[in-house]
Amino acid sequence: MYRCTECKAEYKTKVEYCDCGNNTFDYIEDAPVVRNTQLHKNNMSLEKKSELVSRLFFALCLIISILVWLIPVKSNVKPAETPKTKAKPVITKQNIPDIDTIWNDTSAYQDQTKPQNQQALNAVNLPASVQNNRMANVFQTQTKQNSNSNNKTVVKKNSTKPQQVSKPVEYEIVYNPPPVSKKKETTNPKRNLTTSKPVKPSKPAYNPNSPAMLKYKGNLRAALFSKFAAGSIPGSGSCEIAFSVDKTGKLTNRRFTRESDNKTLNDVVYYMLMSVPKYLPPPEEYNGQTIRMKFVIHNGSYEISIN
Repeated sequence: MYRCTECKAEYKTKVEYCDCGNNTFDYIEDAPVVRNTQLHKNNMSLEKKSELVSRLFFALCLIISILVWLIPVKSNVKPAETPKTKAKPVITKQNIPDIDTIWNDTSAYQDQTKPQNQQALNAVNLPASVQNNRMANVFQTQTKQNSNSNNKTVVKKNSTKPQQVSKPVEYEIVYNPPPVSKKKETTNPKRNLTTSKPVKPSKPAYNPNSPAMLKYKGNLRAALFSKFAAGSIPGSGSCEIAFSVDKTGKLTNRRFTRESDNKTLNDVVYYMLMSVPKYLPPPEEYNGQTIRMKFVIHNGSYEISIN
């Protein structure tokens, strides 16, 4: 650092002249840069704190993962239950009678064709007590049957006569249709009527001089004359044209039947025909007949006729 001796202005580098005009400077050493150690310490502490927090978080994750492995997993399999000792049923002894006193060897179905005493004979091989019981039963059944036979009449099997089968009665089916009611036929007389088709009214015969045609031609002549520039034709001359009119009023077959030597007259008449391509529909009696017009010009005077 350089300081001016007069105005005390400081410069980092030495200059020849100061702003005040002085050229003498004092050299001053630069002050040492003093670091903010407190701020540096704080910065270091923040770094250490962040590192410590990250380490703690990592350690916590490890602990949680270990705890997850240590927790026992509950299974659906139930542990085997120890069999409980069941109480043994108490069997009480009863006085069971001898089977020979209860047993009855008689069959449910007895054949009537065999003698009933045969059943007693079949029981020879049985014990004595059983045979005595069975013989007593057979004797009782025989006495009952004898008592019942005295009250009932015995019918021999062969004594029954065969029943006479009655012959089937034959029936004859006769169909009697209901009477048909005959209606009186109404005799309608034949109508000899001829179906007559509607007759269209006949068109009136064409008359070029009829009032309807004269009026139509006059109006058509006026419509054409409105497009005829008579004042633009010099000199004199004459020409004739012809055309027809359809049902809608359209002018057809437009042509010159006789042209004039005066070309201007021909051009004006042609322009007139092209300017009026359509007019009103003609009267019913008109059926496409040719309409003629004649133009005569003489030094500004003109004559136009229509037939």
